[in-house]
Amino acid sequence: MIEDHNDILDSRIKLHDRHRFEIKLDIDLDAGSKSSYEVETYFFVPRALNVGPHNYKKENFYNSSQRYIRFRTPKMSLGKICDPALKTSPLNRVREDLSKVLAGAGEAALVDGICDELRLLGCIIRGEIRDYVKVFVEGLATYDEAVPAAQRKLFVGEGLDNFLGDLKRLEAALGSLKAEISDPAVPLKIRETAGFFDEYVSLILEEYLTSLVEALRADHPGRPRFENVEKEVLAIVTAQSRYRQAMKYPSVLVPGSSNETIIYRRGVLKKFISGVLYLKAEFSEWETLTQVFFGLAAGAAMLFAVMVTVYFQARYAMNSMPFVLAVVISYIFKDRIKDWLKLLFSKNLTRWISDRKIDIFDTSGGGARLGLLKEAFTFLSERDVPPDIARLRRIDNITSVDEEGKPERVFKYKKEIILYPEVIIKSHERRRDLNDIMRFNIRELVGQADDSAVDYPYVDAASGEVRVAACARVYHVNLLLKYTYFDRAGQLTIHYDRIRIVLNKDGIVRLEEVKVG
Repeated sequence: MIEDHNDILDSRIKLHDRHRFEIKLDIDLDAGSKSSYEVETYFFVPRALNVGPHNYKKENFYNSSQRYIRFRTPKMSLGKICDPALKTSPLNRVREDLSKVLAGAGEAALVDGICDELRLLGCIIRGEIRDYVKVFVEGLATYDEAVPAAQRKLFVGEGLDNFLGDLKRLEAALGSLKAEISDPAVPLKIRETAGFFDEYVSLILEEYLTSLVEALRADHPGRPRFENVEKEVLAIVTAQSRYRQAMKYPSVLVPGSSNETIIYRRGVLKKFISGVLYLKAEFSEWETLTQVFFGLAAGAAMLFAVMVTVYFQARYAMNSMPFVLAVVISYIFKDRIKDWLKLLFSKNLTRWISDRKIDIFDTSGGGARLGLLKEAFTFLSERDVPPDIARLRRIDNITSVDEEGKPERVFKYKKEIILYPEVIIKSHERRRDLNDIMRFNIRELVGQADDSAVDYPYVDAASGEVRVAACARVYHVNLLLKYTYFDRAGQLTIHYDRIRIVLNKDGIVRLEEVKVG
């Protein structure tokens, strides 16, 4: 994963799977009536992949992209979640509202609120356990580096002890909550949500703590020190599968089987729990102004065809061969003129208008409109690539003729997001900052790529024999990202990232960061 931290906009680019990479922006909202930022992504694609305006349209790009706007998971330590004095703890809010339900209050809004708090609690628990385990795994991996022994033991040793203590308190609190929710007077929706939450937390504990067990068992100088910790973590991990089996949850691993159920179930649970953070996006497929210009293109082409028809009709009979040929030729040119004008408009109008607009709505609190997203896609000729982008693309060229050996086509994706922080802060106490996520699938880019391996004959220097080596054939797609936003001081800020995507016919091989300054 490649990360970059700025003032209010943090970017992370990582490999999602074999065919998709993900660009994730963390946005810190400042109080104000409006907040906006702009991201321009330039794709430099080798011409050898035969991707161009003739076979890769706007629809291809948008169909290859997935985009999500969601609230960032609130930060709340495991210890604080169980603190009865913390009013913002989802655990405490569930208990408080549950007591109202058991006292006879049965409003639908109250029931929905409890379900949302349970889902938010699941998101917070997952985020905290994931982050804790990541810190400990990294700490254990560097345990033998040049760090004073006292600091190593304090950081990793006491940290692990505290983490385990918090985990045990959390398990006890969740067990008590589960007993309260099992009361038959609790509405079915709450009990079913609690069941999903319970199964999800068990899977989270098993998944992340298994990584911790692996790190604790690795060969490092501190292993004897952590034998007891390893046993305690192992006991928690092994208890999870038995617990889910006893509860008759579907997510049980069966050695020797395909185990498709546990992976499918984990995906369902994750989407259900994390759905409380996602915002609703309503697409407006094409903006009205774009359609007006495309209509003008069609009208201009039709005008040409009508004028040709009128001209030849005045000179030849309608059933004559010259007139028929003129009509056919005008029809052919009409379509070409329309397509050419549409391409011209789409290339130049993206500077001022977008292909489509996406309104962003809250999924709770009345569905308030929180902002909007505008998108535009177009191919660029070499002369249309902005000078700052062209300079950064050439920054790692070894010689002045490098570009001639790697000809490329360039397409640009521009995204502008406008947010209304006042509306968000008014509706939410804990969910404020946002994640803007885009996943891009490279399958269509490698559709005409050569095989991923090629035989290369060579002469063995020692034996003189001719041998054949299997060599990997890869392509380099370069991404340049330009972020434009106002920092906390109100100054216009521009930041760049450059990523090299090494791929072959089978998918993405790796991501490489290229320093731009």
